[in-house]
Amino acid sequence: MVNRRLLYAGVFIAAAGAAMLLVQGRVVDDEVATRALDLWPIFFIALGAGLVLRGTRFRIAAGVLAAAVPGLLLGGLVMAAPDMAIDCADSTPAASSTRAGSFDGPATVDLSISCGELSVTTAAGTGWEVSTGSAFGPAPTVRASADRLTVQSSERNHHFGSRWGSEALKVVLPSGNTLDLAAEVSAGRGRLDLAGAQLGDLRVDVNAGDVRLDLTGATLGRLSMNVNAAAVSVRLPATDDFEADIDANAADVTVCVPADLGLRIRQESVLGTTTWSGLVRVGDAWETPGYSLASHHADVTVSVNVGSVDINPEGDCK
Repeated sequence: MVNRRLLYAGVFIAAAGAAMLLVQGRVVDDEVATRALDLWPIFFIALGAGLVLRGTRFRIAAGVLAAAVPGLLLGGLVMAAPDMAIDCADSTPAASSTRAGSFDGPATVDLSISCGELSVTTAAGTGWEVSTGSAFGPAPTVRASADRLTVQSSERNHHFGSRWGSEALKVVLPSGNTLDLAAEVSAGRGRLDLAGAQLGDLRVDVNAGDVRLDLTGATLGRLSMNVNAAAVSVRLPATDDFEADIDANAADVTVCVPADLGLRIRQESVLGTTTWSGLVRVGDAWETPGYSLASHHADVTVSVNVGSVDINPEGDCK
């Protein structure tokens, strides 16, 4: 006798996995998967068919259909999540204000923005500058001292049916100070051009957003990236030895590695993939050929949960 409860659970899981595998393997294009989600009412049709046919000889087939359809929708939703990030960066702030200062020595910088756009660049010297604005409501708040700069998204509730406030945050950081930098982007865009910066710890958190991080020519101690339902690309530096942790959850992460940087990768994944070319297996890690002879090295740990991390994808790192 067929255990229908286990059968339907198995069909649901298999359908979700199949949908994720098809998108991950590029058999189905990401855009096609996103558009297919517009057909979500099919879920209710399949569920209704299962109920109507429950007492007939077609009950098992109807139950399989009712389990498979939501599984396919769930798998497609998970894989399409990075491309469905909420974009609140299209409204122009009504007004903006600028504040400037300088650091006496090593400093800590915390930047946070929700529903808007973050732009970070560098300039020579020890001075910093912050420009903030908001289309609706208060702009991000700025707090500063001789060794710390904090810019935080304004506190306000975002309920369905209310108007989202698009925030704008432009920050210029000094390349003459060693900085510990934390940047968080939620439901928006981030463009962090940190070329030439002196960075100790760099932490980047992205939730339902899109971030481009350029570390060309920067010095770096450690990089931590936590990416959730988002799309991120990062260009690593080749001017120092550093460690990096990349945690991708229902996210797409692209990592561009300079040819003269020795790269070692350790990875773990759950329904996710890490792809690269030109690396060789050494113990429990993958390394660039001649890793030990490189002038500078990056030890990278990658964790992927239902998403992808691409190292030097063809055409994206030129």
